[in-house]
Amino acid sequence: MKRKIFLFVLAMIFLAQTAYAGTLGHYYPGVLGMRDIITPPKGFYVLYYNPIYGSNDLRNANGKELSHFSKSETETRYINVQGETVPVKLSANLSADISTAMMFTTEQLLLTWVPGWKFLGADYAMILAPSLGYVSLKAKIKARETGTITVGGTTHTVTANQELKFKSDDYGFGDMLVQPVMLTWRGKRYDTGVYYGFFAPTGSYSEKRAANVGMAFWTQQFQAYGAYYFDKERKTALITTATYNLNSKRYSQDLTPGQSMTLEYALSHYMNSRVEVGLCGYDQWQISPDTGTAARNKNVFYQIHAVGGQFTGWIIKEKLSLTTKCYYEYYGVDRFKGILGTVNLIYVF
Repeated sequence: MKRKIFLFVLAMIFLAQTAYAGTLGHYYPGVLGMRDIITPPKGFYVLYYNPIYGSNDLRNANGKELSHFSKSETETRYINVQGETVPVKLSANLSADISTAMMFTTEQLLLTWVPGWKFLGADYAMILAPSLGYVSLKAKIKARETGTITVGGTTHTVTANQELKFKSDDYGFGDMLVQPVMLTWRGKRYDTGVYYGFFAPTGSYSEKRAANVGMAFWTQQFQAYGAYYFDKERKTALITTATYNLNSKRYSQDLTPGQSMTLEYALSHYMNSRVEVGLCGYDQWQISPDTGTAARNKNVFYQIHAVGGQFTGWIIKEKLSLTTKCYYEYYGVDRFKGILGTVNLIYVF
């Protein structure tokens, strides 16, 4: 048990103290199909989303891959382990090579109801979205020199080329999205809309784990989108979406994650009545610092940027569709940079 706690603390020193400043929020871009943001006609819809994300490329505050860590002086840090604050002290000039890997997958149902009501000239709709998720975080640390690490009142000696491994994972219910206000205005060559929703902290979360499906805070979400159609049949469309997230204080500690802004864009084309193809991308930025006594490196804001493509086929015309998407994240700061793939199903009742 002491060795497990020691490895946990050591991994968190290298990962948390050097990599993560901004706490990631609820909204991960790129999961929706290109035209899924547009409110559909009157009816009830069930959307199934299954995004899978993987990365072994952790980026630091300068956007560089985090593969090496060193300390120039002895310093005591305080790390929370098993609910207790433990003082940790590294010997001067200790350095190490680091390799990391992270993956997550989510099974999410979007229950969408469009009752046919009008408000301010707009079509009204609402969404309820429960989910199940799995997340895994792995780290491997190889010391370059001999040094000492003091955890609590115990000192450990790390020899040159000694390798330490760490893994944390979690599976369970995720935080639930409730979107009670969705307003869409329609024109001959355009659709535009504004949405409001919130994420409730219903997911699994524990400070004893580095990897968690839930996030333990509420998020207010505001979205606006616009779609322009290049032809009257609406075969070709340019769609842009802006998403703003406002986070509450985490219920288990004095930490309020910073606000974030996301831009998503897509060029969609229906080759025929059943097949849609397109190019898409996303950009996400943290725009305000984390606050609270548990916040670290408040002057470092995360960001991520990606490009990708989509294919959609209607298995049963106007009834059942299958969508596949893949994104390559080409630049990231203060977070993992990887590949996102999705498989989405839509059924129209």
